[in-house]
Amino acid sequence: MLTGTRRNRFLLWGISSLIIVGAVGWILSTNLRQAHFLPPVSSDISASPGLGDWPMAQRDPSHSAFEVEGNSPAGGRLKWSFKTSAAIFSSPAVVGDYLYLSTGDKRVISLNVTSGEIQWEHHVSGPIHSSPAVAGNFVYVGLRDGSVISLQKDTGVTHWQYKTGNIVDSSPAVYKGVLYVGGADGRLYALDAATGEDRWNYLTRGRITSDPAVNQEIVAVVTQDSNLYIIEVDTGRKRFEFQAFGIAGSPTLHKGLVFISDTSGHIRAIDWRARDRPFEKTLRNIKIQLFILGFLNHLPRPEGFVWGFQKSHETFVGTPAVADDTVYIGSSSGTLFALEESSGTLRWQFKADSSLTTSPSVSGKTVFVGDEDGILYAIDTLSGQLEWKFSVDGSLSSTPVIANGNLYLTTLTGTVYALE
Repeated sequence: MLTGTRRNRFLLWGISSLIIVGAVGWILSTNLRQAHFLPPVSSDISASPGLGDWPMAQRDPSHSAFEVEGNSPAGGRLKWSFKTSAAIFSSPAVVGDYLYLSTGDKRVISLNVTSGEIQWEHHVSGPIHSSPAVAGNFVYVGLRDGSVISLQKDTGVTHWQYKTGNIVDSSPAVYKGVLYVGGADGRLYALDAATGEDRWNYLTRGRITSDPAVNQEIVAVVTQDSNLYIIEVDTGRKRFEFQAFGIAGSPTLHKGLVFISDTSGHIRAIDWRARDRPFEKTLRNIKIQLFILGFLNHLPRPEGFVWGFQKSHETFVGTPAVADDTVYIGSSSGTLFALEESSGTLRWQFKADSSLTTSPSVSGKTVFVGDEDGILYAIDTLSGQLEWKFSVDGSLSSTPVIANGNLYLTTLTGTVYALE
């Protein structure tokens, strides 16, 4: 018979051994999965902006929405407008002399940026919510019939088509030869951008309608169950996930941080280099119980959390923009917030006439944002003071796009505006 002391000692040794074996297994698994790389892609094309271009949603694969050259309209004068027959839910892409747009009247169209005239149109089976991405000689769009299509940039002719398991409202990002897009089937897809072949896909626990943000190491995406997933681009394996509530818009990557905002008035900065640790969730749940019981003074911070900014009774909308070490986010109350990137400290706030409906974008020292009354605001990034505003025929629906000295807007009444 074992004494109580010896029994407890053996039990302790057994638990310790299990923990050590689990930790060693996790470390080996992590190292092995990091060593498992996929074959090379067929091309190195990216939807990364050249001088004056805006080739995808939020301008670049990391979603900065920042046109660093600052070559944007100084006062806002109408250059041309183009009318479709249904609401537009997507942002235009502009590369060189052409604007590419997904429409609510079942088309992908190419317009001449000088005249606003149609260069080509490609008809699809239904309205499109996905913004196009332009990389190399191709235009990529997600469709509500569950497809992702690649079109010839100069003609609109289909290059390839890939079928997912459900609706695709997510806007694709193309980076170093790989297209990343989310589906309502809960999968994040990584496709060879040149061929449309499946490289990997990762199944999340919720529908994906957000747009993936990508850098050289990871792709970040949020799901409708309000989880942020950080996935390794080379393996398709989850690095870690971060749970929030009511995440709005899509994630934005800048330097070592990923920014997400939500409908409860929070914006968070998370270190995307963090990783899931063995038993981290279990330990955190134990700490939460200890906090509830009064043994801890503070709730434990989630893995990767760096800072958070909260504004009570606010509902943030859209995707954060990051420019010159400042994070910009708008709210349904009509307030635009400018926060210090490193700490989340409020720098200034601007009050619009009505609820903001677009994600902000930045050009040089001006930040642009639109509201539900159809007013575009141009605001000084240093002072938060209004520089000028421009009115259109309905609620603004897309991130203001700045390209080659012009600014492009879309509305829920189906109009595209070009300002100079």
